[in-house]
Amino acid sequence: MGPLRHWMDEISRGGRAPAWLDLLLGTATPFQAWGMSRRLAAPRVRVPARVISFGNLTAGGTGKTPAVLERAAAELAAGARVAVLTRGYGAPRVREPFIWTSEKPIHWRELGDEAALMARRLPGLTIVRCRDRVAGAKAAIERGCDCLILDDGFQAVSLDRDENILVVNAANPFGNGSLIPRGILREYPSAAARATHVLITHADRCAELPALLDTIAALCPGRPVRLTRHAPEGFERLRDGAMLPIDALRGVEADALCAIGDSRGFFELLERLGVVLCRSQALRDHAVFHRHLFQGTRPIIITEKDAARLDFHPPETDIPVYVLRISLEDYNL
Repeated sequence: MGPLRHWMDEISRGGRAPAWLDLLLGTATPFQAWGMSRRLAAPRVRVPARVISFGNLTAGGTGKTPAVLERAAAELAAGARVAVLTRGYGAPRVREPFIWTSEKPIHWRELGDEAALMARRLPGLTIVRCRDRVAGAKAAIERGCDCLILDDGFQAVSLDRDENILVVNAANPFGNGSLIPRGILREYPSAAARATHVLITHADRCAELPALLDTIAALCPGRPVRLTRHAPEGFERLRDGAMLPIDALRGVEADALCAIGDSRGFFELLERLGVVLCRSQALRDHAVFHRHLFQGTRPIIITEKDAARLDFHPPETDIPVYVLRISLEDYNL
């Protein structure tokens, strides 16, 4: 890992770059603040559907996808015609709005990895990929959808919403307190006042949870707050889709690969499950896995998001590949 990558990783964990780089990065943060202020000043568009937004104040790593999946499943079960609106971050460009329904094949390069994961889990969904969230909402409504779930929508303020759910990673809620690129904040914490609800993820990884709850209460008083943890469901064997119980790899020597915003959380979770990690390799968020990574003799464990992004079947004759399945679970103090 080069020095720049090391420093950027340090920033993502809440640290700071060396003084000279910190000062240089700080010269760019006003542009981030200015861009957001322009969005907030623009008019809102209301569409004839219920709009539920999930978003965060930081760049990556809050664990939003399980929350969106959970809510989408509940809305489908209640009889709603649900569309998830996504930008398809990290995927090649497509003609927008791109609309996916269950009769179509699932390609992550069209949908983005997180949306492809959702499509596999909930085939009843409609997924609309469009950087213009208002145009995406209108396209979903034309397809008969009456419940729109805006993925990563806290800063997409042009589309009015009924619920504005702020997702906060308790293990790293506000980074080092600075805006991108000096820190990981898209907006200052005071923007939490726009939230109608707060969903705290990784509550089990926060040593100072009462203090965080006090901060949230001060930022958005009176808003409902839900504490959750990422609960492992089991290991899916990639070769045939067979599900193994969560303790199936306890005491087993294995390698772990991931390209997600919170790689450390993934590795720590595997260790808590009793996996003996021999190699832990983290790539940048949304990076594409190549065949050369699937080498050696030990089992390899990846995340669902990474599995959705695979363009090939790893050679599993001697190296089994497992996907850790995750869902949200309420957490009590």
